[in-house]
Amino acid sequence: MKTIKSILLGSLFALTSAAYAHDFKAGDLHIDHPWSKQVPPTSQVAAAFFNVMNHSDSSDELISASSPIAEKTELHAHMHEDGMMKMREVEKIDIPAHDSQALKPGGYHIMLFNLKEVPQLGDSFPVTLNFKHAGAVEVEVKVEEATYMPENMKEEKMDHSHH
Repeated sequence: MKTIKSILLGSLFALTSAAYAHDFKAGDLHIDHPWSKQVPPTSQVAAAFFNVMNHSDSSDELISASSPIAEKTELHAHMHEDGMMKMREVEKIDIPAHDSQALKPGGYHIMLFNLKEVPQLGDSFPVTLNFKHAGAVEVEVKVEEATYMPENMKEEKMDHSHH
């Protein structure tokens, strides 16, 4: 009886984990759990986050992104200026060989401006990531609660005042 119970609980855990885990591949790049924080229904902006692991001997670069839910999409970073964290557009995000690059709150991320639709909690929306070498890959970004933060990511104070 304990064996059957263990198997059933293990299967349930595996199915639940599979439902929440989503990752994508582009050549030797592995994109893990793209997500976005839930924003108010009237919001005009959203941000996307994920981790990119590069299993290649060569570095790559994320050079752009796009999404049908936004009129404009930009690559951004947070930088310390005048004692404050400020968000700035960047031309590219380096993905080092045999390493990873986290896109997270308080660091690199993708900004989506002039939202055509505001995704709701639990929804997913498509984003196409364009890499210099690996090419284009479409990912599904899962909308998480505004308080959501993966264990390995910590949020810093952000200044979005230039929007």
